[in-house]
Amino acid sequence: MFLRLHRLPVTIYVVNGMGSQQVKPLAPQLCQRYKERVLVSDTETKSIPAKKKDFSEMPIDGWESVVHPEGALYFYDATRHVFTDANMTRKRILKAINSLADQLRSKAGDIIDDITHLVLECQADVCNYYFVQHDKRLLFWLHDFDEPIRIYEHVKGVKWDTHIKIALEAQYWMHCELYPNSAPIKPQIATELKHVLIHAYSDFLTSDTSVVPYDLSMLQSMLDLSSHLVEYVEPLTQSSNGCIELPAHLMCVLARLMRLFARSKFLNFYGQVSARLNANQSVYEVEQSRHKGTLRLKLANAFLWGAPCAQYKFLKNTWIDNILNYPKWSKHITRLNGDWSNVTIFSTVMLAVDISFLSVPGVISAAVVVIYLSAMCSVSSLVVSILLAVESRGSGTDTAKGAASFMARMISTQSDVEALAIMHSLPYAYLIWGMVCFVVAMGICVFRSTNLVTLVVVGLCWVAVAALTLWPAWWGKFSMTPWSVSSRKGQQVETV
Repeated sequence: MFLRLHRLPVTIYVVNGMGSQQVKPLAPQLCQRYKERVLVSDTETKSIPAKKKDFSEMPIDGWESVVHPEGALYFYDATRHVFTDANMTRKRILKAINSLADQLRSKAGDIIDDITHLVLECQADVCNYYFVQHDKRLLFWLHDFDEPIRIYEHVKGVKWDTHIKIALEAQYWMHCELYPNSAPIKPQIATELKHVLIHAYSDFLTSDTSVVPYDLSMLQSMLDLSSHLVEYVEPLTQSSNGCIELPAHLMCVLARLMRLFARSKFLNFYGQVSARLNANQSVYEVEQSRHKGTLRLKLANAFLWGAPCAQYKFLKNTWIDNILNYPKWSKHITRLNGDWSNVTIFSTVMLAVDISFLSVPGVISAAVVVIYLSAMCSVSSLVVSILLAVESRGSGTDTAKGAASFMARMISTQSDVEALAIMHSLPYAYLIWGMVCFVVAMGICVFRSTNLVTLVVVGLCWVAVAALTLWPAWWGKFSMTPWSVSSRKGQQVETV
């Protein structure tokens, strides 16, 4: 058995019962507990022996078997403070884990203490590890972490130590969530969590651009949980001057909530000079020049009755730096699905009207051609509405993770944002064009009359109705086009 070290980044090879294995740094986010599961054979069933009353697990050479509140089995060495998900009932794995734990702890030397824990994960040809420092709420390794972008969740521009510290703190709380037993924490953390939630609730309640990633109902539920945690911890705070250990179930609750808000802080560059203070702000220089639409969007906006720019503004305000503002997105997409459902009804009615118009005898050929166009637009509106509704509802968008995955799949570049905005505008635009074509066809039939009085009366009414109908669209153009906002920037709006 030997240990071989190189210059940073260090690669360690261990030769033991499992052969030569490469040792790499690990992060809790990359653990394989939920991916690599041991499957049970359905051909073997063990009988229950007579008079057996002890069904406890046999001790394994200093390792204690622990059951996670979710049901996962893992092992803990209380003497060396080592955790692992590996199956320690197998002697070969037990020997390899013990050997690797001794080598890593020996190499760490004086940088570990009694509240430093080690986590090991073994796969076919590689062993992964990380150290946990509970008093500092972070992880560390014995050599460079070569792929930090996986911890950073592909967030770019992470270069300040204080920002990296928040990412490591989020990983620390994920570790406490994975291994909730023997996790010493300060009793004030429960109160800290409640304060964070109270501020988040207030911020979301009073700000339209809050960066809080949850809505009021979710925050209220979290507040209720934090209140129970504080009630449990308060007696322990009075009787303990140092750290405490919560029961595994409560530790999982505390760790998960702390992780979620630590992750939110990291994504929003919390504590940095470039911190995102509003949900519709980007922290990157390149994004600042992308707020205005391209010529394609302007042309589509003119042809599709202003709908694309309204959708574009929504997408730009909810999908920032590849981060989805789920509360606003969920609210809008629910309203959008309702609008599409209404459009299907209107399109069906419009299609029935077009078919009825064609059955009227004596309709001239020019009007028939326009009615054909109206029917085509009505059918297109109906089909696109159904397709978009099915796509949005069938992609797991009822959860924040599913919605973010859906948006990431649909949008990868600035051009995709515009394309999706135009796509969402099609049901409405097709319906309007169908109505316009119907009105034109009806106008052809009406103005075919040679009676001067009829032409004058109908013509004046036609102009008046058309002007009043188009007035809302003209008046709303300032809010529908992102490039025309500056025309009113001299006005100031205040809310109370």
